[in-house]
Amino acid sequence: EGADMVMVKPGMPYLDIVGRVKREFAVPTYAYQVSGEYAMICAAAQNGWLDREKCMLESLLGFKRAGADGILTYFAADAARMLAQR
Repeated sequence: EGADMVMVKPGMPYLDIVGRVKREFAVPTYAYQVSGEYAMICAAAQNGWLDREKCMLESLLGFKRAGADGILTYFAADAARMLAQR
């Protein structure tokens, strides 16, 4: 019967799969940034090892560059606020 969309989970380690799914199937492709990916960025930022906002946006941009039509992420509210201010 087909699918209305395909979700790749976890997203970050499978960016190549996101791109391949996008090219090979004629359905919207979504990437899911799992809680562990979110937690790694937040923990590293809390330790001062990286800039939380820059890394958050770069991780989301990576999904878009890979071909994702949408991204499900725990950063959604923060990303929406940041993008609205730009």
